Amino acid sequence: MLSKRSRVRMRNFGRRFFLRPQHCHCQSGDCVSLSELGAGRDAVITCNNDIKTIERGLYHGRRISVFRNEAGEPNLVIAVGDARYVMDRRLALLIKVRVV
Repeated sequence: MLSKRSRVRMRNFGRRFFLRPQHCHCQSGDCVSLSELGAGRDAVITCNNDIKTIERGLYHGRRISVFRNEAGEPNLVIAVGDARYVMDRRLALLIKVRVV
């Protein structure tokens, strides 16, 4: 039988392995989602919590430009440095940017 102290340790053990979603610390109106940016616009990423896109180079403070963003299409084309990516609109909703 585990003591109360050991039970609490076991209950909290796995919690540090899962990332908690963090909220954007921008003031209202400072940043917009990447999916709302028009074609030909440049922006700086202010909030991104998706690990897969961070590994592609879409991290906080990185400058990006949007090549194609049409409302009827499910994807948009963006550039990060020398790389070009086709990004799903649902993923682009999670990334917050500030227009430069």
